Amino acid sequence: MSDESTPKDAASKRPSHLAYTVRESKDGKSYFNRVGSAFQHKDGQGFNVELDATPVNGRLTLRTLKERLDERRGGNASRTANTERENGER
Repeated sequence: MSDESTPKDAASKRPSHLAYTVRESKDGKSYFNRVGSAFQHKDGQGFNVELDATPVNGRLTLRTLKERLDERRGGNASRTANTERENGER
């Protein structure tokens, strides 16, 4: 008994939110470090959160993909670039 639709759905499903831990620097800047993804339930009433790392402070920030794209295009592009450099992303 196998369910062939599960692996295909899991592989093609995109997260609705990205999970971050936020570190505040002494100069007041916030640095977002991506630690996972969140997938909205089909009924829209909840999320499954998959973490690659656990925030040390126990605090998790969820942001929509659209919010992060807007930040990259808008005035926060340099902050995002700095954060991505910290994470080894490009």
